[in-house]
Amino acid sequence: MFVRLRHKLTVLYAGLFCAALILIGGTAYVVIADATQRLARDQLVKASEIFERSVRLRTEHLAASADSAANIVSLQQAAAGRDESAIRTQLEALRDNANADLTFLVTREGLVIAEDANAPTSVPPGLQRALAQTEAPSGILVFDGRQYHAATARIPGGLGWLVVGGRLDGDVQALEELATIPLDASTPLHTSEGWAQGEDAAALGALIERQVRAQSLRAEAIETSSGRTLALATPLPALDGSPSVLLLRYQLDGGLTQYSALFGTLLTVGLVGLSLLIAGSWLLANDITRPLSTLESAAQKLQEGVFETVAIVGRDELARLAASFNAMTGALRERERKITHLAYHDAETRLPNRLALERRLASAPQPERVYLAAIGVDRFTEVRGAIGYTLAGALMRVLGQRLLQLVPNAPVARLSSDVLGVGLLADSEADARKRASALIGALEQPLALEGHNLDINVTIGLAQPRAKTESPGAMIERASVALDQARSARQKLGLFDEAAYGDPARNLSLMSEMRRAVESGELMIVHQPKYDFRTGRIGSAECLVRWRHPTRGMIAPDLFIPMAEETGHIRALTEWVLRRAIVDQKRLAAAGWPLTLAVNVSGRLIGDDEFARAALELVAKAPHQLCFEITETAVIDNPQKALENIELFASKGVRISIDDYGSGLSSLAYLKQLPAHELKIDKLFVQSITNSQRDALLVRSTIELAHGLGLDVVAEGVETPGTFALLASMKCDLTQGYLIARPATIEELIAILGDEKRMRFYQQTALGGVAPAAARLA
Repeated sequence: MFVRLRHKLTVLYAGLFCAALILIGGTAYVVIADATQRLARDQLVKASEIFERSVRLRTEHLAASADSAANIVSLQQAAAGRDESAIRTQLEALRDNANADLTFLVTREGLVIAEDANAPTSVPPGLQRALAQTEAPSGILVFDGRQYHAATARIPGGLGWLVVGGRLDGDVQALEELATIPLDASTPLHTSEGWAQGEDAAALGALIERQVRAQSLRAEAIETSSGRTLALATPLPALDGSPSVLLLRYQLDGGLTQYSALFGTLLTVGLVGLSLLIAGSWLLANDITRPLSTLESAAQKLQEGVFETVAIVGRDELARLAASFNAMTGALRERERKITHLAYHDAETRLPNRLALERRLASAPQPERVYLAAIGVDRFTEVRGAIGYTLAGALMRVLGQRLLQLVPNAPVARLSSDVLGVGLLADSEADARKRASALIGALEQPLALEGHNLDINVTIGLAQPRAKTESPGAMIERASVALDQARSARQKLGLFDEAAYGDPARNLSLMSEMRRAVESGELMIVHQPKYDFRTGRIGSAECLVRWRHPTRGMIAPDLFIPMAEETGHIRALTEWVLRRAIVDQKRLAAAGWPLTLAVNVSGRLIGDDEFARAALELVAKAPHQLCFEITETAVIDNPQKALENIELFASKGVRISIDDYGSGLSSLAYLKQLPAHELKIDKLFVQSITNSQRDALLVRSTIELAHGLGLDVVAEGVETPGTFALLASMKCDLTQGYLIARPATIEELIAILGDEKRMRFYQQTALGGVAPAAARLA
């Protein structure tokens, strides 16, 4: 939220101060509000007690006055003689003496004699019941909608009763004026509509009912239309049976208005303090962040590689931080120098490395004339094994120094453990070859290492000047490839041959596309039949993989299968071929041709136990026998494991065929150990047996040798009737080639198997009738 530290510090301090002010103000408000409420509760209770005491005293005073008047003889005589004038005179004197608002006499007959018009003309029913039940009842008397303190006195001789009353509303008003808090007092009556009327009737009525039942002096807070109100209801004694209460109310919200000045003062003090705090925090933060900003600027320059020291001011923590930063900058400067040297130099020979050579090539002033020579020390591994790693490193260092002397100011580097690189200025390829040849002669001069003379041989691979779009690293790669090409050709000097190298990136991309090709149907299986001389029929076929790429067309198996072996995709490909072979074998069986299908298994998979288990699980699902064609060199890497798996395949009913016999390093020892069922003679020997007596002799002897070992013989590459007939005469068991049939789809294979005309041609050709049969086949 805040980018600058000074803003963050200022806001933080101001926020903490505001939080403290809010906490103090809130606490003060809560404490004052609570104290005000407790004070109001106490005042309401005290006001209620005072009112109750006032009512009691007033009633007692009225009762005493009424009792004194009842004992006056003249009043008794007037009452006995029904002298209303005299009675009114006595009543007027009683009112003045008792300070009453209402006086009247109730005769024993129930008639009312009053001294003024305010008195009732008849005895209220409630008063009449009270006079009949009590000797001298007193309490609240309700008459003409008004409430009075009322007291009575019986006139001796049963002549009647004196009733004296004082207005109650005057006492209520006096209570409001005498109270120390602004309260609202009233004396509601219980009517048919309840205790109260208006919008607060429900809340007030419920409160009065609760407190009348509880008979306890405890104020309660309720919500009214004017806000939160503290209320207390106290029942009043009734003379005539009409229930009434003293209701005291106090507005809690209004009770805090007297503290408005205090709250205003707190707010003003808080705002002034906040302003001072913000100003002080800003100044303090500015003092803290100024040196930090200086350090930040120096750190940014350090990130850009500019080592800048920071001025140290003072002796506080920031000054010590600046001193530490300066020390760190110095250490980083020295460390960067060492790292840069290590990054661009070989640690063993202290010669420039490949990265340094790339920089020199990238900045060459005449890149169109720069040829790059990769100089490899021949048989370096053997030399290092003889003299040790230390002297081998010294050997490369001496060669590098000699190279620097031969080609001064030229970019020189160690590219790998046994390869040095150097840039040569030349006007043409011939000139570059001439210069490189001269280097070979000079570098192959004997070297003296620790008193010993060493003779070495070198090979040079030359890369042509790089194009503008080519990186120096790619040029170094071309020189390294040229070195490999020269060694493969057994030449001392070789120029990069792009045609021979091809496009590795494009070929490698095929491997990532192979899985997609399997799923999309680009890969397909074709079958090349094998003709059996013994039955005169086609009894088996070899499964071959074909790849029809959507953009590159048909891709030769010789390209993608070796790459699949190198990249590890060969297992997935072989398992897919096995599954397809089983599916096609079922289709052949359904068509009435139960053929044995052969699948080529890479030598890299023979020693793989996981592949062996997966292959046997698939073989168990095949409806007929399957054949695994393997090369005899497949057992060279791990003979024991390979022989174990081959024996396992054979024990599970898999036919084992030794493929391409004669094309590699054929070994009678491996031929003896392998539990094979058939031997396939390579087509290089078979195709020339009709015009080469040597090849014919080799094929015949191989057939006799295989038969002696109990093996069937398959001849590959049969393309002419003459070859076919000659193999038949040599007692060859099976033959395979374009004469029999080219690789065919499953539908085409079924058609070939049912072609009786083709089968008769094979049979007659095997018997020697080549010309007539060929004519009939045409």
